Amino acid sequence: MKWLALLVLTGLSACAGAPLKDGTYPLQPGQRVALSGNTTLTYDSFSDSRCPANARCIWAGRLSFRFVLDGPEGAEEFSLGPDQLAATPTSLHGARVALDPGSIPPARSSVATRPGYVIPVTLTITSTFKHP
Repeated sequence: MKWLALLVLTGLSACAGAPLKDGTYPLQPGQRVALSGNTTLTYDSFSDSRCPANARCIWAGRLSFRFVLDGPEGAEEFSLGPDQLAATPTSLHGARVALDPGSIPPARSSVATRPGYVIPVTLTITSTFKHP
C-alpha cells in the first residue's frame, strides 16, 4: 500500500512541473528566457508588413511576433501583435503571456527596411495560480 501512495505522489509531482516564473521580460528576436526549470520561451521572429507612415497603400499590412515555448510536452508556437495582445498557450497550463502595447513601435517611415531592422518586445507572464 505504501508503494501505491508513493507512486501516486510521484505522478502528481511530475504533472505539476516546476513553478512558472511570473515577471516582465524584455526580449530581442532570437532571445530565450527560462520560465521554469523545464520550460523556455523564445522570441522566434517578427513580420512587419505594415504600410509605411509616409506612403499610400491598398492594404494596411500587419505586425506579428512569433514565439516558441519548449517544455516537457514539446514545442508550441503562438503569435502576438497589436490585434492580439495576449495568449494562454496550452503548455503553460493557464498562464497568460501578454505583449506590452508600449513596446510596439509605430510603422516605419519608409518602404525599405534597413539591414539589421529588429523590433524588441516586452512580455509579461502571469500564472493563474500561485505555488507555495
